This record gives sequence, C-alpha cells and structure tokens, in this order.
Amino acid sequence: MELTPQAFSNAIELKSAEDGGDEDANAIVTKALGDLSQTVTDRLAAVERKSAERLDKLEARLNRPGAPFLSAANDTDAEIEKKAVRDYYRTGSDFELKTLSTTVGAASIMAPPQLSTSILEKITLSSPVRQLATTMALASGSVRLPRLVNKVTPGAVAELTPDPRPESEPSFDDIEIVAHEMAHFIPVSRQALEDANVDLSGYLSNHLVREFANEESRWFVNGNGTSEAEGVMTSAAVGVFTAATATLTLDALIDLFHAIKSPYRANGAWLMNGQTIATLHKIKDGDGRPLWQPSIQPGLPPVLFGRPVYEAPDMPNIAAGSTPIIFGDFAAGYTIVDRIGFQPQREDLATQPRLKIGGRRRVGGAVTMGEALVKMKMKTA
Repeated sequence: MELTPQAFSNAIELKSAEDGGDEDANAIVTKALGDLSQTVTDRLAAVERKSAERLDKLEARLNRPGAPFLSAANDTDAEIEKKAVRDYYRTGSDFELKTLSTTVGAASIMAPPQLSTSILEKITLSSPVRQLATTMALASGSVRLPRLVNKVTPGAVAELTPDPRPESEPSFDDIEIVAHEMAHFIPVSRQALEDANVDLSGYLSNHLVREFANEESRWFVNGNGTSEAEGVMTSAAVGVFTAATATLTLDALIDLFHAIKSPYRANGAWLMNGQTIATLHKIKDGDGRPLWQPSIQPGLPPVLFGRPVYEAPDMPNIAAGSTPIIFGDFAAGYTIVDRIGFQPQREDLATQPRLKIGGRRRVGGAVTMGEALVKMKMKTA
C-alpha cells in the first residue's frame, strides 16, 4: 500500500473524531507528514537518477571489447581495437571484434572504425595516387559516374539574325567503377602464435597492411581494369605526350607541363619513380640552376615548376619507348572507391599444426576525366 499524505491525514482525522482531538494539532501533524513524504520522494528520485547513470556507464563499458575485465581501465579506443584484432588472430575468438565491428554479412566482420581508419591512413602513405585522387565509400559493389562526351558548341550570331540559331546537344556516357577484392593469408605455427615473446600476431597484421598498401599502389598505377583497379598508366583515356628524345630534357618537361588545360595544370601533381627523380635532380636550366626544388617545409613534397612531385615505385624507368612520368589533376582525373576497408580473417583447421591469418579488402579505381592527366612517352630508339 502506498503511504501518502492523504492516507496519514485520513488516519489522523479518524483518531481525532474518536478522541475529540484538536483540529490545529491535526493540521500540524498532517503538514509535517506531508513534508516528510516529499523529502523521502525527492531522495528516492535522486537515488534512482544516480543508479540509472551508473547503469548507463556500466552498459557502455560492457559494450566495449568483450567486457571491462578484458581491457585495462586506461586503454584508449584505438588500443582496445588493436587488442581485439590481435586476440582474434591469436585465439580465434571474435567476441571482442564483433562487439566493435560493423557487420557486413551473416558470418563477416570488419575491422573496428578507429582501426580501419588507421589502416587506411597507413595505406595512403604508401599509395601516392590515393593521396591525390578523389575517394568514395560504397555501400554496394560498384558505382556509375556520368562523363561528358560531347559538349555544347555556342556560335556567334548578329543581333537581328533570324532563327534558326546554332543548336547543339551534350551527350554523356557513364563509367562503372567496380570494387575488386584483394586478399592474403599467412601460414603460421599454432605454437609460435601462442608462445611468441613478441607480439607475433600484431607484427603479422602490420605486415599485411604494408603489403596491401603496396598492392593498392600497383593497382592504381598499372592495374588491368578487369580483376584489378584501372591504373592511370594503363588507361586509354589518358593523353600521351611523346618526347623528342629517349632521354629526359628540360624542353620535354616544359612541353609536358603545358600539355593539359590551365585549370588542371593549376591543381596538377607529378608522379614518377625514384630513378626518374634522381635524373631530375641533375637537370639544370639555362642559368645553371637545378630544376628540382626541395620541400621548404617538413611533410610537404618537393616541387617541379611549382607543382608537387610524388614518388611511385611502380612507375616505369626512363628508357626508349617507356612512359616514366604522368602529370595532371588527379582529383579531377581519377576516382577511388572503397567497399571494404579491411576485414581480418582466420582459417583454423583443428587437424592441422598450422593456421592461416590474413585479411581482405575491396577497392577499385578508374580514370574518370582523361583530359585532366597526361603521360610522357620517351621517343622510341
């Protein structure tokens, strides 16, 4: 039964009627009981609020990897996510990983958000085209982007020129960019994974990320466009400037620089390998000054004709008939699509002394505006 001021008041009124009590005393007691009931109600509400806050914090804690007893209290989210992946590789337990991950299928898990971002940042550092191109995240396996094929053609007309006036209609086609899959597994001894004094699973996962970055870099430069992303060097949409000689010269670099329209040139970047960069270091202008301009600020690339130079190891060397340099606005000319950033995987057969740890990605890319880029082809000997 709920004890309310009214209940106490009724009881006191009954007592007063039987004993002939004083009405003033009855009112005083009723007020005191009412105040006491209100105080108790307020305190109970405060306790309930504090309990609810503690339960919310406990629930949030339990929703972090595994449970609070699985992680140190001072672990950051990034450290917790890395631990979840390491535990998955080491023991096969995906409980922590699933708690943190975004589900992509009934039996699939992705790397947790912060870890996935960290992996993508590491890949970007090793993939120069990704640093320059436009990137998109996909919710499906491909995307279609419209591309202008034929522009409208305005014409001059006199003020009193009768109709018909010049007419033209733009035409479009679309480019489909497919997210292709790359994957790799590393066979490793169970005992080595269990007993290693060093963090073997962490080392192997970092090794996987580096190799994925190297493969992605190759795709964006020389990918075949069918089972891999389309590379900037293999795309037929990219223009070609043919140098007058089989060696790199100042005149050829100037001509290449001006081979694209000024808006693309203003946002342009150079892409070449280390050997070509070494050759550029040795080229001087008519006054004996080197063309190569080192970076004036840490973290920024060196420049050539005021535009940044990026090293891509998958670019060809300078040779007769080769295409060692590409220049242009990569943000306008090339688009990268990401479907799966990184998905840890583990193959475990109980009857085998070894297991396999690895991962997969789904990524694609294609040239979407060929006129924004131009590559230099050396003269054939």
